[in-house]
Amino acid sequence: MMIDYDSVNRQLISAGTGVCASESHGFLCGVFCASNTVASTIWQEYLLVGVEDTSNFDESFAVLNQLAECISEEILSEEMIFTLLLPDDQVSIAERSNSISEWCAGFVSGLGIGRGKNKLDLGNDGDEFLKDVISISRVESSVDEGDDAETAYFEVVEYIRVGVIFIYQQLHETQKRNISTKENLH
Repeated sequence: MMIDYDSVNRQLISAGTGVCASESHGFLCGVFCASNTVASTIWQEYLLVGVEDTSNFDESFAVLNQLAECISEEILSEEMIFTLLLPDDQVSIAERSNSISEWCAGFVSGLGIGRGKNKLDLGNDGDEFLKDVISISRVESSVDEGDDAETAYFEVVEYIRVGVIFIYQQLHETQKRNISTKENLH
């Protein structure tokens, strides 16, 4: 299922959500990675908090719900089809870099919200990835246009894409091992 960045972004902005498409996508990915669910009860109060108009709320909820379902399908796919929801390549590298920072900020927040009271056991590689994502979320987007910037941007997006799948697998493989260990002890 293909979801268009621009249409999601327009819907969220016009509804007054206070979040953009990339940040929302990152948030939902973080929630899914931490909690293994995209239940709206977890995310709606964070992503739709500022929406007062009922029709705007309903439309935004529908867009975000579709986005959440798409995320779970993509992350769980064995074909590595997961992609970050970011502006098209025709948009300036500075704007795309800003969107990747917003995506990362959303992801970190989503991990925190999705974990609830549980401690996330990411392992050393997962902890290193999370530190990188936090650093990327703080990057200022004064990037020069050019082939080097495009290459660096592509590499960062690919690193995050693969890292998100790794984090999901790390968290849920750990849960499976813990459940298996508890079952063997009884």
